[in-house]
Amino acid sequence: MTSLSGQTLPAVDASLVVDWVTPGIDPELPTRLLAATWQRHNERLVAPGLLLQETLNALLSGIRRRRWSAAEADTGASLLEKLPIEIIDTAADRRRAWELARRYENWPIYDMVYVALAERLGQPLVTADRRLVGRLGHLDWILTPEDVLSGS
Repeated sequence: MTSLSGQTLPAVDASLVVDWVTPGIDPELPTRLLAATWQRHNERLVAPGLLLQETLNALLSGIRRRRWSAAEADTGASLLEKLPIEIIDTAADRRRAWELARRYENWPIYDMVYVALAERLGQPLVTADRRLVGRLGHLDWILTPEDVLSGS
């Protein structure tokens, strides 16, 4: 399911991608190691459009909290635009996200949009969101970067 041969089309969420574009992040973090591995293998990735807004918002939050400069955030925003992520948005995914959010005790809809996309495509969702993994860990296609790197 997680081979790097290009046979998969992993869905990724903002918890993963934010680490890819954030200034000064340790390159040895599993999220960054996974990005480098996928880049070497020309892995194709997918995400809903929400990914872009969430990631850009995280960059802005870093400016407000003085974690990095505006120029560093601008560099991150430019990098985001260059990532090889196909953006896919459908009304069906939004409806399914609503159903999933209700099923899982009103879990945040923005998380469930990623889940709905991966579910519809029959592909793994790779996330660094430990709370989401904890909640949906019974689904074997919800993976952490460590899972993918270890070949689990």
